[in-house]
Amino acid sequence: MVKITDKTDYSRFARPADEDEGMWLDHVEVHLVTHRVGQVKEMHVDDPPQDHVITVRSGRMRWTVEDQTFDAGPGDVIVTPAGVAHGYEVLGDEPARVVCVDTPKRPKPE
Repeated sequence: MVKITDKTDYSRFARPADEDEGMWLDHVEVHLVTHRVGQVKEMHVDDPPQDHVITVRSGRMRWTVEDQTFDAGPGDVIVTPAGVAHGYEVLGDEPARVVCVDTPKRPKPE
């Protein structure tokens, strides 16, 4: 079944302290994220577990998923299955902008 959605069917969020924004749909979260130059996210497992599909729009990143490391640039896609350890670092001298689709969606923060 195809579902066309309008603005009444999703909750949009924005984080005022940074450039991130996104939305919660019925079963997924979609994030537009800017990772700052030099940012590092140590290896971790999400709690609650989520599948992530990350598409790099600009900048360069080094992703590690379990025991595999991949240098990613614009157009590259990284998949991190739920329950799998992953981390990243931003490479170079420009921020990395990514689109991240996560499922299942987490509860909305209050």
